Amino acid sequence: MPTDDIIPTTQAPWRDIAMVCGKCSRKLKGGFGKKGKHDLAEVLKGALKEAGQRRQLRVVEVGCLGLCPKRAVTAVSSARPDQVLAVPKGSDPMLVLTQLNPAAAAVP
Repeated sequence: MPTDDIIPTTQAPWRDIAMVCGKCSRKLKGGFGKKGKHDLAEVLKGALKEAGQRRQLRVVEVGCLGLCPKRAVTAVSSARPDQVLAVPKGSDPMLVLTQLNPAAAAVP
């Protein structure tokens, strides 16, 4: 492969990515939101939208992150991959966002 080939890039509309374990979410079968019927990724996306911060943090549900807490969902920020959260059922989404990315949880 020639070294002068450059893979094109584009500017992302967000500043950070939060990865939420899909396997943990499926095991809990919800557990988040006002009635506890939603998964963590859904609730975090809704909280970001409500705070007007959708472009600060992209929440992505991924496969297993390899850390499997009991009665919790694993989440990690790409800005701090060494800090993995084990988010218990019913956690306040704004608290989770603050721990994942303080700028994303700030209300404009």
